[in-house]
Amino acid sequence: MNQPTTELPGPSVIPGDHHLAICGATDVGAKRRDNQDTFVIADLRSGDLSNPCTRTEIPLSTQGILLLVCDGMGGAAAGDLAATIAAQAIKWQLVGAGPTVAVSPDKSLKSAVWNANGAVLAEAKAHPETRGMGTTCTAAIVLPDHLFVAQVGDSRAYLLRDGHLNLLTRDQTMADQLVEADALRPEEVPRHPYRHILVQAVGTQSTIEPITSDARLRRGDRILLCSDGLHGPVPGHEIARILGSAPDINRVTHDLIQAALSAGGPDNVTAVVADCE
Repeated sequence: MNQPTTELPGPSVIPGDHHLAICGATDVGAKRRDNQDTFVIADLRSGDLSNPCTRTEIPLSTQGILLLVCDGMGGAAAGDLAATIAAQAIKWQLVGAGPTVAVSPDKSLKSAVWNANGAVLAEAKAHPETRGMGTTCTAAIVLPDHLFVAQVGDSRAYLLRDGHLNLLTRDQTMADQLVEADALRPEEVPRHPYRHILVQAVGTQSTIEPITSDARLRRGDRILLCSDGLHGPVPGHEIARILGSAPDINRVTHDLIQAALSAGGPDNVTAVVADCE
């Protein structure tokens, strides 16, 4: 399933020497004993980097940079294992695919997520004690002038441009399905009992359908991938304010995590922030 290309105001990135400044962070939160979130940041030419926790610059090649957040299913067996298996399966399939990823990034992302689904299912079959584990997955490939996203579950991807926060993904929950069916108003979702019930997750069923979307990029754009431990307790306008509050993405990433903790920290929280420079 594909979402239409997000056309945001402003010109695309001009070809030339570009890089991403990237930072990621994760926290167990205030209410959970274990952190079932994971994130990956990787140069698809080499597979270098996995989860830099301080500002790191990566040359933005035509092969792309992978940004990924997985949120293991809370309360299910081995959610952290499901998240790790899925994240690594996606990373290494895309690294192994080489330059072909840039030729068809949306198909490459879908294929990698499908492969991750199979990897989690295979692990659960081999180790019955882990059956029932699963994970959300939001994976993005950043190319010099384009961002491609594949999503399963309710981890999100945003793009901040000129102070405006644009949601690039659509939560795959029962509550959001009710909104689509005009049976629930959007403002009722944060309080609805079905807001955290996923309609699909990686590793929980034999067939999944990642939802893909894409957006053109330009210099000055700021990308955010996050788990629902951030966008659940922290409203969108506050996420936008923090994202636009400072040029230092170390500080921004820390402040996003802190905002979730200050809002009660009900879940594990993960944020990956990238600047197009």
